Amino acid sequence: MSNSSENTRRYGSYFFIAALAILFALQWGPGSQGCDTRIQDAETAATVNGKPIPLKDFARSYAQQSDNFRRQGVPADLMKQFGIHKQVIDQLVNTELLSQAAEARGLTTSNEDLAKVLKEAPAFQKDGKFNKESYLEYVRQVEGTTEIFFEDKLRRQLAAQKLLELVESSVAVSDEEVKAKYLKEGDVANLTFVRFSPTMYSEKVGTPKPAELDAWTKANEAAIADYYEKNKFSFFQPEKVSAKQILLKVAPDADEAKKAEIKTRAENVRKDIVDNKKDFSEIAKAVSEDLETRAKGGDLGFVERLALPGAFADMLFALKPGEVTAPVETPMGWFIGTVVEKKAPEQRPLDTVRKEIAAQLFVKEKAKALARADAEKALAEVKAGKKLVDLFPAAKSEGGSNPFAFAAETKPEAKETGSFNSAAEDIPQLGKEPAVKKLIFDMKAAGTIEQVLTVGDTLVVAVVDERKSPSDPDFETQKTQLKTEAVKGKQFEVREGFLKSLKQVGTVVTNDSAIDKIISDS
Repeated sequence: MSNSSENTRRYGSYFFIAALAILFALQWGPGSQGCDTRIQDAETAATVNGKPIPLKDFARSYAQQSDNFRRQGVPADLMKQFGIHKQVIDQLVNTELLSQAAEARGLTTSNEDLAKVLKEAPAFQKDGKFNKESYLEYVRQVEGTTEIFFEDKLRRQLAAQKLLELVESSVAVSDEEVKAKYLKEGDVANLTFVRFSPTMYSEKVGTPKPAELDAWTKANEAAIADYYEKNKFSFFQPEKVSAKQILLKVAPDADEAKKAEIKTRAENVRKDIVDNKKDFSEIAKAVSEDLETRAKGGDLGFVERLALPGAFADMLFALKPGEVTAPVETPMGWFIGTVVEKKAPEQRPLDTVRKEIAAQLFVKEKAKALARADAEKALAEVKAGKKLVDLFPAAKSEGGSNPFAFAAETKPEAKETGSFNSAAEDIPQLGKEPAVKKLIFDMKAAGTIEQVLTVGDTLVVAVVDERKSPSDPDFETQKTQLKTEAVKGKQFEVREGFLKSLKQVGTVVTNDSAIDKIISDS
C-alpha cells in the first residue's frame, strides 16, 4: 500500500537511531578518504550540553551521505538545498543526546555486547572472520584515535540504542486502530493521465491580426477590465532614473592600503567632474572599470532602484538631474553616478494597456480552445480502446531516468500518478483537486474517466489503471503487516517526542561556520 511504503521511507530518511550511527561509522573501512586529515582534533561541529562533537566526525558522515546521493544522480548543487548537512549534524547531535541520557539513567554496554558488534562489523572481517589488524588500522587511520577511546565511543552509542529500545517498548497498537488505519488508507487508485495546457498551444495561435484583435477587444471589454483590476500590480511602473555611472573596482582580497588608494582615486574623479567641470561621459570612458557601460560613457539608460546596488541606488535616486553622487562604496567597488532624467512612479491606466491585455487574453482563449479540442479527441480515442501511453508517449530526456533532471512540459505526454489513497490531500502530480479526487474514488473499478477534467487552467484526460476498495478479506490478509507498520509509526512519534524533550532541557550549539567550510570544500 502506498502510504505504508511512504511511511517506511520517512522513518528511514528522517530519523537516525543509534544502531545506524554505529553502522554508519563502521562502513568506512581502512584507508577511507571520507575525513579530511587536515581537520584538527580540537575543532568541533557542535557541542551538546558542553560535550563536543568533533568536526572530523561531521566531515566523515557528510562525505558518505553526499556520496550516497551522488550515486542516486543528485547534482552536487542540490546537496545544500536538500539540507543534507542539517540532517547529518542532527543525526550526530541526536546520538550524543541519547548517549548522555543513557548515562544519566545508568544504562551501560557489557563487554560481551561490545565484542559482538565489533566481531560482526563487515569492515573488520577478513575471510568471514574478525580481523584484529583491520580493526586496529581502522581505529588509527579513520577514527584517528586509540582502541580505548574508540570503544568508549562505541559503548556510549550502544547504550543510546538500548535507551531507544526501552522508549519504543512502551508502544502498543490495538486491532481497532489498525482497522481504522486500513479503512483510511486502503481506498487506493492509480492513474495514467495527460495534461493539455494552453501554454503548449500558444505558438500555434500566433500573433492575432489587427482587425481580428479589434473585434475581439470590443466583444470582451468586461473581461479585459476585470483582468486589469485583478492584475493592477502588473501595470505599476516604479520610479526610474536615466543615469550614468563610473565604477572603480576593489578586489575581494584587497588589503586596507589598496582600498584606501581606490577610495582616493574615486574622490579625485568626482572632483574632476564637479569642481573642474569635466564631462562625466568622457571621464567614464577613460577610467570606469564597468565594461558594459564604459564605451557608452557610463550610460545606464532608464533603470529602476532594484537594478542597482542598494547604497548607490539610495544616493542616486535622491539627486536632481545634473547632480553627481559622492563616491559610494559597494561590494563591487566605488561608484559615482549622475542623473540625466527622472520618471515618477505611475500606475499605467487601462486605456494604455488595453491592447496588451486583449492580445494576451485572445491568445490564451484560442490556445485553451485548441487544448480542449485535443483533449476531447484524446478522450474519444481512449474510449475507443486506445492507450494514452501509445497516443502520447513521454519524450526521452537527456538526463535519462534521473529523477532530478527537470524539464518543463512543452507537449502532452502520458504520465502516471503512482498509487495513492483517498486520505491523501493531493493527487500526485495533479495537486489539491477535491472535485477530481471525488470523481476518481466514486469509481468502483478501473476504467476511463469519461469527461475532460479541469485542473487550474489545464485540461486533463485520465484513465484509472487501479482501483482498490477496502474489504474485510483484504484486511485480514494484510493485518499482520499493517500492525507492524502501525507500530513503526507510533515508535517514530515516540522517538521524535523523546528527542524533542531532550533538546528542550539541553543546550545544543552548532559551529555553523566550520560546517559551511566543510560543505564548500566537499
